[in-house]
Amino acid sequence: MKECKKKVKRNPFPEEIVNIPIKECPHCGSKHFIKFGKYVNVSRYRCKKCCRTFIPTSGSSIHYINKKEKFLRLFDLFNTGEVLTIKDISEKFGISVITAFDWRHKIFSALELVQKNYKIMTIANKIVFNFNEKGRKGVGRRPSTYESLKINMCAISDRKLTEIKFVKVGEVEKKDYLERIGNRIRNKSLVLLINKEKIFDDDITEVLKKREKYFKRITIERRFEDHIAKSENFKRFINSFMRGVATKYLQVYANFYSFLQSLKPIPNYYKLLEVRTAWIRYLKMEELYKDFLKSNFLGAVEYVEIKRRWKSDNIRFNVNFEQSLINNYC
Repeated sequence: MKECKKKVKRNPFPEEIVNIPIKECPHCGSKHFIKFGKYVNVSRYRCKKCCRTFIPTSGSSIHYINKKEKFLRLFDLFNTGEVLTIKDISEKFGISVITAFDWRHKIFSALELVQKNYKIMTIANKIVFNFNEKGRKGVGRRPSTYESLKINMCAISDRKLTEIKFVKVGEVEKKDYLERIGNRIRNKSLVLLINKEKIFDDDITEVLKKREKYFKRITIERRFEDHIAKSENFKRFINSFMRGVATKYLQVYANFYSFLQSLKPIPNYYKLLEVRTAWIRYLKMEELYKDFLKSNFLGAVEYVEIKRRWKSDNIRFNVNFEQSLINNYC
């Protein structure tokens, strides 16, 4: 007589996310769907276009997570600006170190910033990091030439918004900044660039000439001081508190830092579930990283694949992988 397999008991969904509104199908983006029964204690939906079913957490960073209550509590901590180390997360929530690592990056992957245009005076400066393969086993000792590879990022701020974005590998010029952020600068806006701590005098003169009604020199200098402070704080956050971040995850951490600088704490968990590609994006991070190396280093850096695999490693959601890793998070 065959033994009956025990039915897997699913953890119930926390009340905070049971009634979160659904805007679209995570598989195809259609807004036409109907209720289709229940899964544990949440409503299941069926898309009229692709005929696939989904629940409120499908495709989000909380997708396939069993200890959902603990995951939401961790998000609460990040939402208030508290940043814990992997070891602290592991001890505080009673989870393994690798699970703590996964949870932190899944939350960061969900923090996409709103693509707003910059205001009248926008300031930008270069932030440089060394190419870093922290945590990648099997790489071995790279030649000394790899240590000189530079990842150039750009800190951008106006009166309200602060962002940090990848610009280019190698030397950057003024045109590189404009190519990276130019499409979000209003027609009458002006970008001021800072080279280290030296301000381009021509740019200041142009601002005073064209925007004398709006800005005084003391106002400009105060903005520069605030901007420089935020840039330096980000470098300290990465190099000191985080003890360095792998290039693979650098833009993800930059998005989190920008989130803390620019946005108010989120009153509910909708932001955590809004990005329906967060789960698959983190799952396919290695594929994106390989594409990043190929696109930006022109074969100078040999790719070494990690051996880790996920049980849920499958593509069930429509995700565009044409862009490189860094640009995929901007």
